[in-house]
Amino acid sequence: MREFQGGIILNTNEVKTIESQRQKHKEKKLLFIVQLLLGMILLVTASYVLYINRYHPAVNNLLGGNLNSIRSKNPSSVTLDSSIEYNFNVYKDNILLTSRDGIKAINKAGEEIWSITMTLSDPLVESNHKYILVADKGGREVNVVTNYSIVCTRKTEEPIVAVAINETGYFAIVTKEKGYKGKVSVFNPEGQEIYKWHSVDNYIADLDISNDGKKLAVSTIDLSKGYVSSGVAFFNLTEEKPYAGIVIDETLISNIKFYQDGSVVVVGDNQMIGFSPQGIQKWNISYAEKDLQIFSMDSDKIIALGLTEKKGGSLLNGNSLVEIYTFGGVKKGTYEVDGDIQFVDVEDDLVALNKKRDVYVVTSQGNEIAKAVSSKDIRDIILFQNKRDIVVVSRNTLEVLELKRN
Repeated sequence: MREFQGGIILNTNEVKTIESQRQKHKEKKLLFIVQLLLGMILLVTASYVLYINRYHPAVNNLLGGNLNSIRSKNPSSVTLDSSIEYNFNVYKDNILLTSRDGIKAINKAGEEIWSITMTLSDPLVESNHKYILVADKGGREVNVVTNYSIVCTRKTEEPIVAVAINETGYFAIVTKEKGYKGKVSVFNPEGQEIYKWHSVDNYIADLDISNDGKKLAVSTIDLSKGYVSSGVAFFNLTEEKPYAGIVIDETLISNIKFYQDGSVVVVGDNQMIGFSPQGIQKWNISYAEKDLQIFSMDSDKIIALGLTEKKGGSLLNGNSLVEIYTFGGVKKGTYEVDGDIQFVDVEDDLVALNKKRDVYVVTSQGNEIAKAVSSKDIRDIILFQNKRDIVVVSRNTLEVLELKRN
């Protein structure tokens, strides 16, 4: 039998041969596509595994050597007036210097980018990746800054005690109040007051606002019992009274922070405590035979505690450590230091700390990945968001050092 195909008369066997060749071509093409997809999946998987283990010594060596020193490529150095008291913060890719004359931002080369003149006697500065809140402790004015300009100003009737601002622009002001131990006022990003609360019995130590602007957490101090005790109160900003609260005896709470999932962590002088979004205590970390020297909870991933070990009620000479936790109370790592820890800063999953004139950068597992020696006594250290640069502040000098892999 013969068949007509494309203007050519073919017999049945010829047609079968052509169809067979077509089928083999399709199968080869399909096999190639499958192999290509498998290769891409393996590549992505391997890259991810390398990334999450990028600080492991073996992986670090494989990727081109340990990041074990801080070197500066054309280091920038800014001379500071030693007679002026500065507050230092990092905002986006710039460094903030706040003094009694106001606030200014300089880039990593030390060049001024913008400045805002203010008259401040005791500056209070809170900053995040988008907003800066500047107030005068004991004064009566708060300014919210974004980029290089003031976007909101609020004046208070009573002296300012403390301030807070979240990533979405909601901010709060604690003021003294006649007849009360303190007053909290909460404002939306446009500067409209949306909530206020008076503390009747206890002084207000610290506060924070959830990122969605719906909840407030406040820590308080009670001195009436003959010893220090603290309280933590949780508020929905649509309800007058707190929906949860707890009293913590013989602990002085200094800082309180909301995290992305709505949970709250407080740091005290002898323990750290975590709460659920409902205000229920979920865990606590006792420092036991250790003395809290310094801490940082500015990251949304980790909390770093600088602790000095004690024995028999006295400090052991030169034996300190940094303990690193998740905001869920899980211990991730420890880094030991021979000497006191004066400054510590966290950014993402890295911790920067110092011992005298030595600066170290460690992972959340406690692995040292960078080290530097300053020529001067250190007053502060700050990690940039990019985790490649670090600010080292001395009495009259500010340096920006770039982290380099050997």
